[in-house]
Amino acid sequence: MLTSVTALASRAAAAQAPATGPVRVGVAGEGRRAGGPDGPAFSDTLRDAVDSVDQAQKAADGQVEAFVAGETDNVHDVMIALNQAELHFQLLTEVRNKLLEGYQEIMRMQV
Repeated sequence: MLTSVTALASRAAAAQAPATGPVRVGVAGEGRRAGGPDGPAFSDTLRDAVDSVDQAQKAADGQVEAFVAGETDNVHDVMIALNQAELHFQLLTEVRNKLLEGYQEIMRMQV
């Protein structure tokens, strides 16, 4: 769970680094992947992040249900799982907000 979020964060940091090579602009509809010929597509990365958040939420829900049913008495693990799920969700929300801000900025550009 955490590794996919860490991988997403490292890809975001790498994307913010200044470009060092020539910039190539492709034609719309060429079917190129956003990650390049050997990298993952953006949609795959986004899907993995959403799946990671979903898995964290389900794991936390399972631990809460086990705690309520009396199957476990370790409240610390339950709280840690809940906080991890909340942190994953907050990260996904911030990524969504940044994507929307970028889209809105592009839409405000004059051609």
